[in-house]
Amino acid sequence: MTGAIPKPDVAMSPTTPKTKTKPLSPVQPNRSPPPFRPSTSSKMTIETLLSQDEDELLAAVCTDSTTGFSLLAAATLEKGKARAATTTTTTSNDSAPSSQISPRGSLNESPTDSAANLAIEDIDSVNSDSYPASMTSSIKAHVYEGGLRYHAYKSGKYAFPNDEIEQNRDDMKHSMSLLLMQGEFFYAPVKERLEEGAEVLDLGTGTGIWAIEVGDKYPNTTVTGIDLSPIQPNYVPENVHFFVDDFDEEWVDPDDKYDFIHIRNVMHSVTDTKALLSRVMRHLKPGGYIEIQDLDITPLSDDDTLTPTTPYALRDFLKYMAAGLAALGSHMHAVHKLPDELEAAGFEDIKKSKHKAPIGMWPKDKRLRLCGLFLRTAMMDGLRGVSQRPMAALGWTPLQIEMVLVNVRKALMDPKVHAYFTFHVIYARKPLQAGGCPGSDEP
Repeated sequence: MTGAIPKPDVAMSPTTPKTKTKPLSPVQPNRSPPPFRPSTSSKMTIETLLSQDEDELLAAVCTDSTTGFSLLAAATLEKGKARAATTTTTTSNDSAPSSQISPRGSLNESPTDSAANLAIEDIDSVNSDSYPASMTSSIKAHVYEGGLRYHAYKSGKYAFPNDEIEQNRDDMKHSMSLLLMQGEFFYAPVKERLEEGAEVLDLGTGTGIWAIEVGDKYPNTTVTGIDLSPIQPNYVPENVHFFVDDFDEEWVDPDDKYDFIHIRNVMHSVTDTKALLSRVMRHLKPGGYIEIQDLDITPLSDDDTLTPTTPYALRDFLKYMAAGLAALGSHMHAVHKLPDELEAAGFEDIKKSKHKAPIGMWPKDKRLRLCGLFLRTAMMDGLRGVSQRPMAALGWTPLQIEMVLVNVRKALMDPKVHAYFTFHVIYARKPLQAGGCPGSDEP
């Protein structure tokens, strides 16, 4: 295999024994930090982030109960939005965007998906002229519930909002993932193939930040992103394309099309994992790879600051969330069964890695401290949005939910609890029909 993969905190494969992870070391208390001054650069790299002063990182979190938004995170996340503007290349005043968000025409789409009877509003952040005339209002619109904005296409399929706060959260989790993976977009051995030119599919692309950055890095490769929400930027690299579609249904793509299929942080909303993996197997080329990156949101600790008997409101809240998602037809901890389900689907060469994602800025290691900042801020910002539909499915009222979230916010901001989630990276290969694996980094 060419191209070294950064050594994860835990690396496991069928041929290697399980190893214990090294406990995360908490940071020691220090003096009060000076005021934070965010970087003026809109394209902050991982190296730039890690060069930030330690005291600036400590002062980066804004605990405003309305937005809970981190100044450092806000400065960092501008890189994705700035790219949409800086990559605009036109040859005339009336030239079209380099990539358009378009409906793929799912095989199971029906007229009942129209949002004519829903409370909807056309997207105001995207030029509607860039959409095909055949696009229905259910594609170009949003649904509002309880002051939160959701996707209108296949309304109700995805339990979480798609508003600006949720988009910022997606981008923060993207930055956190890159930090945990030490700058790697994936661990699957497909770099050589992507450099030569390949077909990549990003399922549940969200804001499209992963697809855009991979498209930037590998200009010979075509990257396609699919999501229920048309919230991606208009102007993207010419080799990147976004489509509105439901990947939980049959795909319109031909079989054996893709060299690499990427899925991140959406397995908790997949209603039928077995059917999804079967579709992935069918549409991957022989020797192609699937990689799933997912955060198991079970709080753990390497010390006695969090034990099974420790009162911890975040842990209690996540149990309610798991029950709510189960009531909606999905499984919050689906990542646990993925290796066995990949094997059952016929994949081979299954590799698993784990990283500890700290909640908060308690670790000594600077990279992990920044990961903890992104994760905690993303959770603080999203508590109200992510809890509404799952907990409403359990019969909770908005007032009851808000009362619970008061203690959850306190738990998230408690520096005495050294908790972390586990970030899983799992990749596998579709068996070869004949011969070797062309373009693979492995023999």
